[in-house]
Amino acid sequence: MKTAKKSPMDEYLKKHPFLAETANLQLAMEKILTGAVSPVSFPEKDDIANLVKDGMPLLQQPQLQRTMVKVAAVSLGDCLEALKDIEAPEMMKAALNAWQSWTAEAELTEIQQFFDYLLRQEDAEIQSFAADNKLNEALVRTLGWQLVEVLVPAELKDPVFWQGIGWKRNYCPVCGRQPVLAQLRKEQEGRARVLACDGCHTVWPYARIGCVYCGNDDLKEMHILEPEGEAAMRLDVCDKCHAYLKTYNEEGEEEVYLRDWATIHLDFLGEEKSLQKKGSVMLANA
Repeated sequence: MKTAKKSPMDEYLKKHPFLAETANLQLAMEKILTGAVSPVSFPEKDDIANLVKDGMPLLQQPQLQRTMVKVAAVSLGDCLEALKDIEAPEMMKAALNAWQSWTAEAELTEIQQFFDYLLRQEDAEIQSFAADNKLNEALVRTLGWQLVEVLVPAELKDPVFWQGIGWKRNYCPVCGRQPVLAQLRKEQEGRARVLACDGCHTVWPYARIGCVYCGNDDLKEMHILEPEGEAAMRLDVCDKCHAYLKTYNEEGEEEVYLRDWATIHLDFLGEEKSLQKKGSVMLANA
């Protein structure tokens, strides 16, 4: 009897056992939320192309933002109920229970206000919301964006979709967040770069050369850090703005390397070099 082939994630976690608890929690939450809600309807491709032609991301468009806020707010209670039996550290379970209790008593308009803050990336308001309601800020940010992610149709998260529309800006075409990761992919002539959002997890094409954060394209003011033992990943560093971008320079294991938490240990290298990380849902939007 043949043994089942392990997934790239299983193989990766075997080599990185210190990520097991984080992986189990993150993957379980993704699975539960995906089963709890269905994606919302978005306009057709031609209409989307017209909506974003001037650079405004979809979820920053007033009508689409209102729709997403309403659906997310209505869905939050069911999602938290679905998560109540998840295997998680006690602190996380307590944080989930606290948010579920708050949601059960809150007015719908109060929940909508939170998702307004989230989609508009109003970090001071998110911090105040969590503090005022005695909620875990890291949890409300992470779970809030995970809910938004599952409400965005898979088609809109595919770089091929945005290649066809011609979006090549340095922020997410769906939600407007800065990228947290990049990938280099083979094309007929050389390699192309795509960027990945840590919020809605959309992937989109971008210029091969240059800092995605400040626009610096002087190769003399950029360098690469190659972490020992992590051949698939590198840190692209801008010497001008002192930010770095974790970049997956292979193909085939996107399910691993395009998840920020899966390479969070590489962020320590950036910290050691006094570099700045951007794009993470855990960080204030810089």
